[in-house]
Amino acid sequence: MTIGELAGLIAAIAFVILVIFACISLSRVSKVLKETNESVKVLSDDVDTLSKETEKLLGNTNSLLEDLNKKSIELDPAVKAVADVGQSVSNVNEAVNNFVERHEERQSKFSGLTKLATQAVAMSAWRKIRQHRQTKKAKEMDE
Repeated sequence: MTIGELAGLIAAIAFVILVIFACISLSRVSKVLKETNESVKVLSDDVDTLSKETEKLLGNTNSLLEDLNKKSIELDPAVKAVADVGQSVSNVNEAVNNFVERHEERQSKFSGLTKLATQAVAMSAWRKIRQHRQTKKAKEMDE
């Protein structure tokens, strides 16, 4: 065997080994692609199921929202009535506060008048006592 034939044989063996490894790699890639295909099919089915459930959920949400809107419209008069009651209570509170303020003002004025009246009564009583003492002294002197 000549060197050229030996080199050809080595090249042929190397090519066969390369082809074998290429076949093994392609086989593995083929398996991965099959698994990927199956995963995509499963995901596609799951997405379809999920979209149908989401559609049902959105339909239920829309009907609930419509029901809520109707009930909200029905509650508007009640809310307005409560607001009116709140305003009435506020008005009553303000009136009571005004009444209390006027009552306190009158009481303070009446208190001042009471002091003046008490002083006047005390002065009058003191004058009567003095006058009574003077009258009594005058009688004692006359006797």
